[in-house]
Amino acid sequence: MDLTEMQEMAVLRSGRAFASPAEIAAQERATGTHIVVLSICVATLAGAFLLRPAEDGLSLFGCRWPFCCWLHETLGIRCGLCGLSRSFCSLARGDIAAGLHFHRLGPAVFALFCLEIPYRLVALAAGSRGIDAKWARLHLSVVALVCAAILVNWMVYLGGLIL
Repeated sequence: MDLTEMQEMAVLRSGRAFASPAEIAAQERATGTHIVVLSICVATLAGAFLLRPAEDGLSLFGCRWPFCCWLHETLGIRCGLCGLSRSFCSLARGDIAAGLHFHRLGPAVFALFCLEIPYRLVALAAGSRGIDAKWARLHLSVVALVCAAILVNWMVYLGGLIL
């Protein structure tokens, strides 16, 4: 295939001959973002299946997991995400009640992480075409809603400490 045929195919696929350097850079950034978020979600969910939850923390193959919330350890105040790891581990084992016990928004955040995987795979498969705008808006709205719910949940907790 010569250069002219490749340019014609590019016109047929994209509706124009060439993408600008800014468009190419934006596409590369988006691809990198999709890969990073996909990797984080897969690693988090894999960790949720490996770690065992307990009231005092997590364990990995019988050994206590050494990572704890810095805010809780130093000031005794739970952060907005405290209990989310234990909630994820419980939910990965199908224990919804324990997931809710450790963090009341755990099931919603767990579902978001699970749904991120197919969303990011579809976005990567779409490549330069990108994902449909209505799906992208819906995704952004769901992520914003879950983040806002975590913030409100934390504010309610902090309000309970003050009052």
